[in-house]
Amino acid sequence: MATATIKTRKGTYKALLLKKRNELLASVKREPEALAANIQTPDADEFAVKSVIQDVAAVTLDLRSRMLKDIDRSLRQLAAGTYGLCDGCGEEISSNRLQALPWARYCLTCQELRSRN
Repeated sequence: MATATIKTRKGTYKALLLKKRNELLASVKREPEALAANIQTPDADEFAVKSVIQDVAAVTLDLRSRMLKDIDRSLRQLAAGTYGLCDGCGEEISSNRLQALPWARYCLTCQELRSRN
């Protein structure tokens, strides 16, 4: 039954994935400005603030890059007809989870196990 649900919602999932992908790509294009900003200053406090801002930008860019990879993987799986299967156990990921997180790689059970380890 879940397979039929995933197949009938294929277009919905694809639209969600493409929308999030476009949002991420637009935000990633803005990030290099923060990373390239000159943090040199004689004021130690200002240097610390600029350094933290640059560190946060780098971590955010890394997170967005990983999300983009997951989204692209999901789009390839949609095209191949293998979308919605858990990378951990091979079972289908619930449609509620995919609706909330269409690039999810794991079912809720496997994700919880991975989070504990």
